[in-house]
Amino acid sequence: MHEMALVHDVLDVVLDQAESCGATEVKAVYLTIGFARDVMDELMDGLFKYLARGTVAEHADLVIRRVPITARCNGCGGVWHVNFLDESTWTCPACGAVRDYRLNSGMEFYISRIEVAGAAPVRHVKERATCA
Repeated sequence: MHEMALVHDVLDVVLDQAESCGATEVKAVYLTIGFARDVMDELMDGLFKYLARGTVAEHADLVIRRVPITARCNGCGGVWHVNFLDESTWTCPACGAVRDYRLNSGMEFYISRIEVAGAAPVRHVKERATCA
């Protein structure tokens, strides 16, 4: 059950960010997860609720946005949805190349946003959110 380690890491980041901003409560945590990641949303949610007990994130909602698996053709650059269980999707629909692609999306796993209450205003510096 690797979800436990993933949720633990997410919660560590969330709590660090909440503390650095002086947040009194975490309202929501938004995760972006690719469909190629072998995680169960319901298990992630349950583990988050369990691990967040007694913290400022105890009542936070875990909102998961899934990213589809797409491939990019090495020949023509076309992008299309791939289902690894269906060989008919392994062919580039633009040029007909078979199995000549690289994964374009579907392996994402990151915190896209954290909603907090009672924090200092946030300013963005070089693509990293910091407290003002």
